[in-house]
Amino acid sequence: MRKSLVITVMLFVALAANAHAEGKGAVKVDFDPNVGWVNLNTTANGQIIATAHLDNGLANEEYSVSVRVRYEDQTTEVFADIATLSTNGQGKGNVQVQVDINPPAGSKTLRRVAIRVRKAPDPLYVAVAWDVPLK
Repeated sequence: MRKSLVITVMLFVALAANAHAEGKGAVKVDFDPNVGWVNLNTTANGQIIATAHLDNGLANEEYSVSVRVRYEDQTTEVFADIATLSTNGQGKGNVQVQVDINPPAGSKTLRRVAIRVRKAPDPLYVAVAWDVPLK
């Protein structure tokens, strides 16, 4: 009886910790078309961090990176051409960007975050995440 009680308590603690942590970590979203992904996270000091990775981009190219954020009150901020993602001979590349965000007071999420990676005029890769939690 005591052993099952201990196991039950441990399971409850693990589930409660998981529920508390849920929504607080990074959000991973694939690019459209599916050539890579982006990890999005927010910081307690008012930034969004986006790590973009291409698996199947054009080889030996440079892409401009832009971020568009829509807040819960429907206002939008655009951070255009804030970084460059360079790919190697196999079309793989990474970049991390950080931008200061200004959500309205009391906001709990970023309603929509779009990351655009583009080699003008094409190709254009977009990753969109909905309801990214604020910390």
